[in-house]
Amino acid sequence: MEILLEHGPATREEVAEYLQTYKGVKNVPSPNSISALMSKNPQVVIVGKQKVEMTIGINTHHMLFDIDRQVIKDKGDLILTRPISVMTPKERKTATQCPSCGRTRIMPEQSDECLSCIRQ
Repeated sequence: MEILLEHGPATREEVAEYLQTYKGVKNVPSPNSISALMSKNPQVVIVGKQKVEMTIGINTHHMLFDIDRQVIKDKGDLILTRPISVMTPKERKTATQCPSCGRTRIMPEQSDECLSCIRQ
């Protein structure tokens, strides 16, 4: 998610290229795996399509993924919008269920609602 926050909208192949140069990533997942992971993540939205030429000269359209910029404004917001399935054990302990939407999230300080409900 940090890659999309820093670089903006990207196709699955572009995300794979960014991951190759990103520190701490030893094994870069395939573009298909990246696409599947981003499609399931509520922090990511599809913002369009990009025309891509394949190796045999055929043109195809790939989805452009980006973070939900209406909700996520900076790097600190990534933790507050993270789904429980990818939280660390420490984050899970501090997460509570939002009374408005029912999602389990880490709440912003002095707020009963999750960041998604506050900003939408």
